Parts: sequence; C-alpha cells; structure tokens
Amino acid sequence: MTAATAHKTERSNRILTFLLGHTRFAIDISSILSITDDFNKVESSKNHQLSFLGYLYYRNKPVNTYECSTLLGRDSNRTILESTISSLNDGEEAHVSWLNGLEQSITNGTRFDLQRDPRVCEFGHWLQHKQKTADDTTKTLLSRFEEPHVEFHRQADTLLQVAKDSGTAEALKQLAAAKRGKVSELLRLFNYTKSQLQSAVHPVVLYITRDGVTPWFALVLDSMDDIVSYEESQFTQMRDPDDLSAEAHPDPVYGYIHNPDTDEKDSLILSASRLAYLIEH
Repeated sequence: MTAATAHKTERSNRILTFLLGHTRFAIDISSILSITDDFNKVESSKNHQLSFLGYLYYRNKPVNTYECSTLLGRDSNRTILESTISSLNDGEEAHVSWLNGLEQSITNGTRFDLQRDPRVCEFGHWLQHKQKTADDTTKTLLSRFEEPHVEFHRQADTLLQVAKDSGTAEALKQLAAAKRGKVSELLRLFNYTKSQLQSAVHPVVLYITRDGVTPWFALVLDSMDDIVSYEESQFTQMRDPDDLSAEAHPDPVYGYIHNPDTDEKDSLILSASRLAYLIEH
C-alpha cells in the first residue's frame, strides 16, 4: 500500500469517537472494518504486549485483540466501573453482616463491637474517597448513599438503648420494622446503584483494517460515543498518519478535530498504522 493510499485510507471525514477518562479519541471510519459486541467471545491469551487480550474470530479467522485503554496507557472506564461495582458488593455484604451482628447482640445481650460511625466504617471511608475521584454520573449515584448510610449505622445506638430500657423483645420488634423501612432503603440502594453502573458497562469491539476487506487487528473500547462527520476546516494534522521514520517514540495520535460550535473537548484522531506500531513494539 503506497503512502498516498494509506493517507487517503486514514481520512474519510467521518470518525467514530469514544472516551477514555476525560479524553475523547477518534478513529477514522475508513480504518474500521466492523463494529461488534463480541467482547464476551474473546479467547483469552497472553503475550509480551500487556494490552493483548487474546483472539476473536472474524469469518472463522483468528484476529489479535487488544485493550485500547492499555495500549494508550490510559485507565479503562470499564475497569473502573467494574471495580466500583465490586466495592459496592463488598459494602453490601459488610452491612448485611453488620446487621446480623447487631441482631445477635440484641438477642444474646452481648457487646456490639462493630463500627457505629458511618464515616469511619470501611465502606464510608471508600465512599468519601470515591465521591472525590469518580466521574459525574457515578458521583451522583453515590451521593444518594449519604443519608441512608448514616441512618443505617444509627440503628445500633437506637436499638441497643431500646433493648436496655424496654427489653430484648421490643428492640427486636423495632429492628424488624427497621428492616422493612430505614435499613432496607440502604440495601435497596446498593442493588439499584450496581444495576445502574452495570448498564453502563458495554464494551465494543472494532475490527481495524488496512485494505477495507480483511481485519488487521481488533480493539476493545469501553464504549462507543458517536459516529460523526466533520468539515475539512475542523481538522488539524499534527503528523503523518503512516510515516513514523523520523520519530523515536511515535505518538498514535496524528491529528485532532475542533468544532468551534460546541463546548466539547477536541477529538484526538488515532492512526491505525501508529496503533499497529505500538502493538508491534
């Protein structure tokens, strides 16, 4: 393939955009053979390339498949969401265990030694940190935990005092009522939040091509943003998409799109040839 042909292949004035963290990347549509949801079909394997996930089959032929975020040295939004869901699972399990511990303490008249301060408990500490570092959508979801989480931990002081003043039976009666009301609100919130985050995890596979017919390699994206057209005046080329000979450490980005009519960040356009260089080196 000549340099002229390669340059033309990289530019069709239509791009597929996607986000990694707060950065918007793009790949020219002419470099994409197919867009699928084949991620769950990846046959896992490993090699020297950290971004290598394994193989997918395109028309029965194996295609090397790579994690785009790892290839670009970026955090994966999908991995971050999956980690958040895992932490919510741990938090839910810990609070169910805490509740069982409280009930046993009331029933047996034993000392309750589990954490009563919602800000100090492991989940509460994680929640405070996560609300400072998460994306806006996750922050909004997690902000809903504050009041029910405080109310949940408040049950320990309240019910242990009831047990002391009015007896075990009355405390257990009020605990049963709390399980149907204030306590269940937190547990329902765990399930709701995990469901909302899980719905945002939908990785996309791009089969990249250099001849428009056969797959070159496949990239896994956290998700796809959009497919858009752009005017020639909105495109700025920073370097040749295919000629890497003068660069000691070639950058996979060869240009960017700036749309003055929106307040969105510019889209950094990735070169298929430059991505292939990263894979090979």
